Amino acid sequence: MDLTYTLIGTPFSAATVKARLFLRWANLPMTEKPATVEVVQSYIKPRLKRVATPVILGSDQTAFTDTRLLLDHLNARHPARSVLPDTPAQRFASDLLEAWSDSELARQAEYVFWVCESEQAEASLASFLEAENSSEPARRRARLVAAQIRKHFSRQGLDEGAAETIKSRLSATLARLDTALGDSAYLFGARPAMAEFSVAGALQVLANARSGSELLEPFPRLEAWRMRLAALDGLAQGPHRKASSCPSSFMQLMRQIAQEFTARALDSASAVSDWAEAHPGARALPELINPGRSAQTASARPATGRVWSPRDAYWLSRLGAQARPRHGVENAELYRLLKTIGLLPMREYTPPREIVALNHRLELSLKDVQSEASHDSLREVETALMSARQSSKDLAELTAIYV
Repeated sequence: MDLTYTLIGTPFSAATVKARLFLRWANLPMTEKPATVEVVQSYIKPRLKRVATPVILGSDQTAFTDTRLLLDHLNARHPARSVLPDTPAQRFASDLLEAWSDSELARQAEYVFWVCESEQAEASLASFLEAENSSEPARRRARLVAAQIRKHFSRQGLDEGAAETIKSRLSATLARLDTALGDSAYLFGARPAMAEFSVAGALQVLANARSGSELLEPFPRLEAWRMRLAALDGLAQGPHRKASSCPSSFMQLMRQIAQEFTARALDSASAVSDWAEAHPGARALPELINPGRSAQTASARPATGRVWSPRDAYWLSRLGAQARPRHGVENAELYRLLKTIGLLPMREYTPPREIVALNHRLELSLKDVQSEASHDSLREVETALMSARQSSKDLAELTAIYV
């Protein structure tokens, strides 16, 4: 018997949209509750002891705040409805795309909504809050909350002055996604992969913003793809295409994603290591790490004012584990994929500190700090990525393997 799931979130969150799309696609019994103050007090705090959204509650008392862990759980529990690709190379590509989308694309889309369209965002939030408050208190609270959200983005280097840069990057990203999709039903073939729900969630938030909708307008194929993912009768039949049959445009997209996500995640891994040294004995990691507020250590990077998410470091370590050498045909396919997208050094990557997902949060493992060789492997990956940025003349030859 299928469990019933309750999704608690807001219409302004890419992660909420991502979870909703997958639950609807898989045709799993689901109810939704808006993340109002009353709902947070009644449903979230008693289970998590802290406020976090989105939250997905199962009728078996399971609870998830990380959509990637939720999808892992659902794919294992409902294998007939799984969108997990079959081969290690396909799974690595999907997980990398998902990690990048959750970290980079969603952040940029939400920035456009909250910062570039601040008046629209405040009005939308006020309307959402009116479920519990009369109009004037709702508008007042919306102004306060929206100001805090803009401050949150500013701490990440995303203030109003970054608008044109972010929009330009989004426009280029949308063009790459559109080209990679081409005439296929989904990015991964006749059936979507998990990562596609993440990308679609970010694009939905982007579409909700006036200027974001304008960015999407030149790409009707992406809109049609998003509508297919939102279909209630999902469960498209057909296989995921093999990595070896992906077009060169898809590999170019993956190479760009590899550069963007891995570079950021490597900095996050270093920030986690520095934070651990500055907080001996602490295990529970904060949602964001501000290196400037931590005691500087010998290995710490200079403070830049940027904040880093331990989740990026956690998912980088998962990708590193997936990249480990295998046997036979699977190893050859994974090797070619990693070489094509510039991540072959990931096969040797070991994180400087091991992070585990426990009790709805990320914690440092009780294991000792990794050896200096781990730091060397981390820098090796970073060096390889820097080289990839400088030269891509071999890309055409490498991607020819997959045409």
